[in-house]
This record gives sequence, C-alpha cells and structure tokens, in this order.
Amino acid sequence: MNRYRRSLFLVTLTASLVASLALAKDICTICNQPIAGTIYLVTDAVIGQDQMVCSNCLQLPRCFICGLPVADDSIKLADGRRLCRRDGQTAVLNAYAAQRIAAGVREELDKLFIRFTSFPANVDVDVLDRIDIDKLYQPDGYDFESPNLLGCIAAVTNASQKRYSMRLLTGLPRVELQATAAHEFSHAWVGENVPPERRARLSGNAEEGFCELVAYLLMDSQNEAAQKKFILQNHYTRGQIDLFIAAEQRSGFDQILDWMRYGEMPELTAGHGDEIRNIIIPKAVALTAKPSPLATNSPLAALVAPSRAAPLPETIRLQGILWGNPPAAIINNHTVFARDQIKLKIGGTVTRLRCLEIQKNSVRIEDLDSGKQDELHL
Repeated sequence: MNRYRRSLFLVTLTASLVASLALAKDICTICNQPIAGTIYLVTDAVIGQDQMVCSNCLQLPRCFICGLPVADDSIKLADGRRLCRRDGQTAVLNAYAAQRIAAGVREELDKLFIRFTSFPANVDVDVLDRIDIDKLYQPDGYDFESPNLLGCIAAVTNASQKRYSMRLLTGLPRVELQATAAHEFSHAWVGENVPPERRARLSGNAEEGFCELVAYLLMDSQNEAAQKKFILQNHYTRGQIDLFIAAEQRSGFDQILDWMRYGEMPELTAGHGDEIRNIIIPKAVALTAKPSPLATNSPLAALVAPSRAAPLPETIRLQGILWGNPPAAIINNHTVFARDQIKLKIGGTVTRLRCLEIQKNSVRIEDLDSGKQDELHL
C-alpha cells in the first residue's frame, strides 16, 4: 500500500562525460560560469533534458525533485533533502498544506467518478519525511526501495470505527502530491469495497495498478501531461498500469470496479483483454441485488439498480472527519476546516454555514443567517 517514485527522480543521477574541451559559449547551468574544462551532462528529471555542469558543481548536493546539483541558495529540509530554487517554489513543505490538498483530491475523485462510486471519508492524513521513512522502513539500514516512498496508507480499527491512516511525503511538487493522495485514497477504496475472498486472490501488482489508474485518470482530467508520463514510466506495478488503462478505455471504469470486486483472475495479463469481463458474483449479491431496466457495459448492470440523479439533501449531514493537524470535516460532500464557510442546498434552499470546531467524532457549525449553532455527529 505504498506509492513509490521511479528511481530517476530520487537517486543521484549518473553524469555523462563529454570527451571534448569546453568552448567559451559553454556555460554551467548551476554557477552560470564558463566551463573551463570537461563538460558533464546531468539530466533534469523535471523537464527531461540534459544540462551542462562543470566539474566543481558536479560535487554539490542534488535536488530531491530534479536531480540537478544545487547551489548555496537552495532550500534544505529538516531531514537533509535539498530543493533547488525553482522546484522549491512548487514543493509542498508543511502538514497543513498537504492535508488541504489531500482533502481537495478526495472531493475531485468523488466528482470525477460520481457515476460509479465514491471514495472513503474515514481517512486521517498526516505527513512524513525521510527521517520517518528511515524509522519505518529501514530498521536495519538495508532497505534500498524505501527511499522512493511517496506515501502510504494503513487500516486502523478501533472499538467504534474502521479508519485509515494516510501519510504523504513532504517536499513533493503539488501535482505529484495530488497523484500520490489519489493513489492512497484508492487503496482505502479497495479496503472498503473489495470482499475479503476477492482480496485473497487479488495480486498486489493488480491493486497497485488500479490505484495508479485512478491517479492517472485524475491527472488526465487536469491535463497534467508530465505527471501522466511519470505514472506510465513507473515500473513498480509490473506493467499492470498499462493493462488497466487499456481495459478502462476499452470497457469503461464501471467494468474495472466490477473486476476489482469480483474478478476471477488475480491480475490482468497482456493479450487477454476480455478477461476483464470474467467475474465471480457471490450468490448473496446476486440474490439481494435489484434488476436494472437499463443495459450498460458492466456485467453487474443486470443485477444492480441503475444510478439516478440524487435528490437534494433534506438535512445537513457529517460524512467523515480527516483527523490531521489541523483536522478537516466532510459535510454534505464538502471538505471544510475550522472557520471555513460553505453554502449548501438543503431541500432547495441555500444555507450558509460556518464550521466552528472539529472534534474526533463531531463538528460544531453555525447557521450564518439565523446565528443558530448545532453539533453534527458521525
């Protein structure tokens, strides 16, 4: 349940030696001085282009995001990572910003996939840095995969409710943090929607491929071509992401969800696109589901009642709490923080609310028109 970045972005890039003397026009990208000697080429992982670097700058620390050497004006994070001046402008550096971005991602996922499903609200979001990664994943100092960790999520069950704890790496560019949050929310979706017997035969690569598909579709909806390319170049799903994208384009997202819940095979295989339709429907589901008068591409369409336009809500309802620092609440599909104001359409009437206080199991709100205060409970 971890999301990793391909190693090109995180480890020191191998410099390519150019066997020629520098000319007067050859300027070092880092120090902006003429290169009086051998030119080294280092790939800027953000733009995918080689940059000329002198031998002195080649010895400098590397930017966590682009991999280029960084000068003295770079940003140094508490865990020792460096960010160049350019990439530091887009990096998310604190927990509050990361939590707000994650809350926004969940809203965007619900909007994007409103015809098919919704994503769990019982998720607490926090951040981690390289020191946390070392403590969590390198107890003996021999884990060479963990430096690429971007986020992780785990189910936490207490006496009253099952929740999920999501942790996102600080210092990521905003768009990469959004894709990572979408990936982790997808793991939570699997935990809430895929039956235990199906999870027992679902391969880990397939689950990671599904989560990357959701992140890819979110990035596609936002026209984030660079992040889509990054997802496709990441090999840790062992090719499942490519097969999931092809299946979604051919059969639709509803078919993907059906296969995740009830698929026969543990993962998708190249050259067998039709296997996405091979599902095993438990008898209990078949007996309790209502027939649908509409035909769709989904094999479950004949068993599950069609979705219709949802009526306007008649009440104000607390749907979930994202317990971070600060916490956020989900009220009638709107994510809010303390002191935020929102407008809700309740039974055809617009109601203006202010979120006053968020507790672990309740939220105190105020009706801005009447001044009346109320407390919502999970």
